[in-house]
Amino acid sequence: MINILKLKKIGIIVYLFAGFLTLPSFAADDIDIKTQAYALYNTNNGTEALKLLNNLPLDKKDEEVFVIIANIYEDRKDTDKAVENLNKALIINPEYYKAYYNLGCIFLEKKAYGLAEKNLLLAIKYNKEFPYSYYNLGTLYLRTGNYEKAKKNLIKAIYLKNDDKDFYLNLAYAYKFLNKEKESKKMLEIYNGAQKAEEK
Repeated sequence: MINILKLKKIGIIVYLFAGFLTLPSFAADDIDIKTQAYALYNTNNGTEALKLLNNLPLDKKDEEVFVIIANIYEDRKDTDKAVENLNKALIINPEYYKAYYNLGCIFLEKKAYGLAEKNLLLAIKYNKEFPYSYYNLGTLYLRTGNYEKAKKNLIKAIYLKNDDKDFYLNLAYAYKFLNKEKESKKMLEIYNGAQKAEEK
């Protein structure tokens, strides 16, 4: 049985703290609460982060807040509440790629491939430079047997981010299923080289 790699979830520290630069003008206390909540979440204290974020008034909750709340629920395996909060993020900002991306990942894990594909394509529509949307779409196509589409999306992921070894492993699978043994072997060599470098 093929062990296609797990999904890539949006890195909270990198992507969400970057969002502080473009936050709407909230009161200083609200920003403080959000900063504290994000810090708590990033130190694996989701329960306390959730308390803080739930205490924010509704008009102070932006799309980033709802994505964090969704991530906390997803960590708790409560995907219904995660989906509910991601949809709230999209009500605030219907072009918010992070919410579509996380929805795509949730549906992919649930093997709801049609919904996963729809949401990952929307994530790409609203941010063509985020490599993990292509990676997870490629993973979806590997799982559903559309190896040519898998290959194209994984190549795009590597074009955008060439230092993630997992991209190369899944591309090796895609080439293998397309009977392109030479290309598959080359991708495996890159993956193995990166793996060895990490182990040093």
